[in-house]
Parts: sequence; C-alpha cells; structure tokens
Amino acid sequence: AILVAYFVLPSVSRSIFKARMCESFGISVFDATARRSYLVADLDVLCSPDDDEFRGLDAYFWAFFALWPVLVPLAFLTLLLSIRSEVREQRVGATARASRFLWRDYDPRFLFWEVVDLGRKLFLASLVLFIQTDDGSSKLLRLIVASVVSALFLTALALVKPFKRFDDFYLACTANLLLTCCFVLGTVVQICESAAYEDMCDTLVGFESAFGASAFVIVLTVAMIALSLVLFVFKAISALRAPTIRLLSNRRAPVMDLSKKCHFHGFISHIWSTGQDQTHTIVRQMKLVMPDVRIWLDVDCL
Repeated sequence: AILVAYFVLPSVSRSIFKARMCESFGISVFDATARRSYLVADLDVLCSPDDDEFRGLDAYFWAFFALWPVLVPLAFLTLLLSIRSEVREQRVGATARASRFLWRDYDPRFLFWEVVDLGRKLFLASLVLFIQTDDGSSKLLRLIVASVVSALFLTALALVKPFKRFDDFYLACTANLLLTCCFVLGTVVQICESAAYEDMCDTLVGFESAFGASAFVIVLTVAMIALSLVLFVFKAISALRAPTIRLLSNRRAPVMDLSKKCHFHGFISHIWSTGQDQTHTIVRQMKLVMPDVRIWLDVDCL
C-alpha cells in the first residue's frame, strides 16, 4: 500500500488540480480586455463563483487536496520519523522493510529527504498551476517560479549531499540541473513564440524568430543530454571497477540490515600484545568494500 500510494501520488494530485485549472478566452472582437474563463476539464463550466457547478467543485477539491497532496506526504514523513532509530542502528523491523524504498538510498541523517523531493515534484507538477489559474500557461511567471524552485533545490542538494552513494548524488544533481535548464529555455521559447513579446525576442534573446529560438533550445537540450550520458557511462565504468563484494546469487551488494536482536555483523578477536594492528587493518579493509558493515573490535568499541 505504501509503494502504491508513492507511485500514484503525483498523477492523482495533478488530476485533483484539474478541478481548478481554467483557461481564459476572448469574448469580443471589439474589446480585447473582455475575457471569460472556463474549466479546462469541462469547457461547459464557467470559472466563476456565480456558477453553481464550479462552486460545487470547491468542496470536493479542498477535501481531496487535503487527502492526497497534504496528508500522504505527511504520512510518509511520520512513518520515516518513527523508524529513524531503527535505520540508524541498522536494526530494521517489518515497517522499515516495507518502506525501504523511501530511505535506503539516503544517509540516515537525511532519512526524510525523499519527502522533500516529493514536495518538489508535487509543486512543479501540480501546485505551480495555482499561479495565474486563468492564463498562466501563456505567461512567464510559472516558468520563472519553477526555475527558481528547481535552482534552489539543486543548491540544497549540492550542500546537503543526502545520498549514501556518490553516483546517486551525481545523477540527482544532473537531473535537477537539466530540469532547471529546461525551465529557463522554456522561458526563452515563451518569449519568442508569444505575439505579445515579438519585439523582445530579438532585443533580449537575440533571435529574429521563434523558429531560431526553438532550434537553439532543441540543440542545447540534446547536447546537455548527450554530455550527461557520457558522464554517466564514465561514472558507471568507474563504479564497476571499484573494489566491492557482491553476492553470487544475484550479483548485488549484500543487504547489511540487522535484526533487532543483533548489534554487529561480526566479531574479531585477537591477542592484545601481537594482533591489534592486524585486526585493525582487516576491519578497515572490510569497510572499504562494505561501508555499512559493523564489526565489533575492541579498539573501536571499548
């Protein structure tokens, strides 16, 4: 149930916000300011408090808004906070195992980061539609806000570094950088394609037509994706060559979670006078190939 709620949350939330998405249309050829807004999901519904059908949708919208985009992320956050001690001690219970997909990629100090990322996704996919609900799709404010939010999240991601593995951190930074660039380039296309900004396209951006701006955006996007793929392949090859231990059965790294009755994966004993340096070296070498392993060694634990 937790996994299903996680996967359907963005799509369900966007469907809920369609109950508030309106589009403005001109209603007079003589007066350009005379406009009327209709619901995108049903163009028979007038987006006005005077319309009974539109007013009746308000109660359903706010009820489902509280149920999905608000309560579901809060439930995930509450769940992660409740298992925080188990994850830090690597003594994972049934609830923590069921929600492993929410925390296994992150450092235990940033167990909640998936909820932060989920909030970013909900904002960019749904909440941003609240900005200029009537004609926001034809203006720049949504793109500007989305660009700022993406850039701020990328900055926070680079400063916090919540992932356990560097390759996950690299992929997350690359994806957010590409997303930020897409919003910025979308602003360029919007300026050049809109009749209201026709003169500004050449003055501000430097393109004489919308076709030139669109071609530039496409070429730049393809170049960014190609560069990202090259860097990804390089990092993947480097990761494959790095020393590690994998299970013969599934070719994956062993899961290092401990039951509640256990505190360590192993115990190394030695003669105090002669074996201290050797056992210390063994434990450090094991941690190089299995960073999450917990070995009881008197030098570290006494």
